[in-house]
Amino acid sequence: MPQKPAVTISRATLILAFVTLAAPVVHAQQADDQLGDPERGRIIFRSVGYCVSCHGWPGDGKTGTNLQAPVGPNLRQTELDAAALIEVIGCGRPGSSMPYHDRAAYRDGRCFEMNLSDFAPGSAPVPGKTFSDRDVANVVAYLQTYVIGLGEPTYVECAEFYNNPAAHACSSLQ
Repeated sequence: MPQKPAVTISRATLILAFVTLAAPVVHAQQADDQLGDPERGRIIFRSVGYCVSCHGWPGDGKTGTNLQAPVGPNLRQTELDAAALIEVIGCGRPGSSMPYHDRAAYRDGRCFEMNLSDFAPGSAPVPGKTFSDRDVANVVAYLQTYVIGLGEPTYVECAEFYNNPAAHACSSLQ
């Protein structure tokens, strides 16, 4: 009988050892699940890609948009997953004002299996600022971390977006 407790302790020790050793691996996998750097993505969304012109600083398609720009869809309510977001950012949306940001978009069939020559004159997708694959991943990480699934924009979000609690764009939210 004394051997059974020793076996039970050995199993418990093995389980504890496994859990202890596996925990960093699980954490590393969770970190790898994130596509890119959301902070870099915020900079691209705000300044490099001019996404705020149509989507607004909070990504809702109405708050803080450029009044001369087309209204972008509400990204806070999007149901697109990471792969679909990558496709939309890279390939744009033909027939809409959403520009494509992939340098090779519509040149090799990677976007909806189409080339620019497939479009009627005047109906080709609009080119935007060219993003690297890493920058697309960063924008997706930003959207998934700070935009998608959120409700109405808040002052705290605005101050964080602009990295400035006194940002003029945030005054209406106080």
